[in-house]
Amino acid sequence: MDEQKDLENMQENDQKTEQEEYSFLQETIKDEAGGPARRLKKDLLRISCLGLVFGIIACFGFFASKPLMEEIFGEDPRKVTIPEEEEEETLEEEGEAQQEAVQTLDQESFRQMQQSMTAVALEADRFVAEITGVSGDQDWMNESYDSGNSVSGLIIADNGRELLIFARTSATEDAQEIRASFHDGSSYAATLKKQDANLGFGIYAVNRGEIQQSTWSQIKTADLGSSNTISRGSPVIAVGKQFGYSNGIGFGTVASTRNYADVADGEYRLICTDIAAAENGTGILVNLDGQVVAVIDQTISEEDSMRLVTGYGITDIKDMIEKLSNGEAIPYLGVRGIDVPEEIRQQGIPAGVYVKEVETDSPAMTAGIQAGDIITSIGGEEVSSLMAYHDALMEKDSGDEVRIRGQRRGSGGYVDITFSVTVGSRE
Repeated sequence: MDEQKDLENMQENDQKTEQEEYSFLQETIKDEAGGPARRLKKDLLRISCLGLVFGIIACFGFFASKPLMEEIFGEDPRKVTIPEEEEEETLEEEGEAQQEAVQTLDQESFRQMQQSMTAVALEADRFVAEITGVSGDQDWMNESYDSGNSVSGLIIADNGRELLIFARTSATEDAQEIRASFHDGSSYAATLKKQDANLGFGIYAVNRGEIQQSTWSQIKTADLGSSNTISRGSPVIAVGKQFGYSNGIGFGTVASTRNYADVADGEYRLICTDIAAAENGTGILVNLDGQVVAVIDQTISEEDSMRLVTGYGITDIKDMIEKLSNGEAIPYLGVRGIDVPEEIRQQGIPAGVYVKEVETDSPAMTAGIQAGDIITSIGGEEVSSLMAYHDALMEKDSGDEVRIRGQRRGSGGYVDITFSVTVGSRE
């Protein structure tokens, strides 16, 4: 009995010893990390840091690849729209006396006037760019080369993808490289985007992503005025390469606005001045408000006036500039005509455009239009003058089929004629 009790005591002691030996397993283990809230806080901090690092890397990657991405996936360029001219009071006939206060011009007032006109000219110089064509191994930076192989152009618009410049195409014919130089002296690669052989002008484009910010701060797009608001005696400023070298400035007055350049499908008013010019001069004419009123092109001058600045009135070429800026061809039929004057109409000749000449292999010749015909409507729109004919044609696109109505003289008088013409282009 005692032995049995001793055995039970020994077993009880062994159990207590075993419990004490493994008592540490029953202890509560404390979370030294501060619990779930603290772990969550650490995880969030770590994720934020990683996000910041990845964001910085992504930004550098984006800016590094931006030019390439714009070129591949760039949005369509914005459409260039040249505002229509507002109706203004008609200028008085040239030569009519105007009642103006007579002012005495002393030395100080002359100096102030000269400074004011120079300031206008320098501001206008900001929307003039020089287009240079480089062929072979010739150095485009060489001044002697520059004098004969570059033209002054007019900065027309920034369409979101390119900076567009309107200029003659003569300097870039057969050129292996085209450069555009700006007011600050910087130069960038350019391409001839669209051209029209009728007048010999085109639109040059410079990739806007390549133009440095310092250059952007020095250039501006042109403020196109109206050539209908100037008359003989109006003061004008010539800017560009009118003297045969770059960055020229000249002051003078309009000598005549009554001359026109007769070309296919229209006529363009010429602004003739008393400002000296080189035979191959190019540039722009601006009024005292700094608005462009003409684009200089000495190739249109007659021999006697070759040494005086002459340009196309800006009003007559705005529609051409807008179409070329948007990559559209200039509509072409190939008709050279004149208005039928009122006194001639009274003799029984119909009102409309009298066809003087039809250009060889032109859409008009293919359709059967002949010299001596009188065109009275295009596409259902009546035309009573060459200007109306030109405006109606400019509303069409190359490739359009248009119906032209007119009259042709027969043995018994004028008879109605109708032609179906496919509008072409001259690029």
